[in-house]
Amino acid sequence: MRQIVIGLSGHIDHGKTTLVKAITGVSTERHEEEVKRGMTIDIGFAFLTEAITLIDVPGHEKFVKNMMAGVSGIDAALLV
Repeated sequence: MRQIVIGLSGHIDHGKTTLVKAITGVSTERHEEEVKRGMTIDIGFAFLTEAITLIDVPGHEKFVKNMMAGVSGIDAALLV
């Protein structure tokens, strides 16, 4: 079965991580610093189904490099 990868992108504090958690029940904030600062620093992954993966990418301009690494392999984007 082919895996579909959907990247969630948008500006900081627009609710990308919250949306992923609401849809999947999985928090993509895995690093202590992300939880402490309340913002995504590195890309996070959550599986919606066996066939669909969501990638939560950073929205802050300081982390554009991390965001670009996350979107390089996506099939679709959801702008938040």
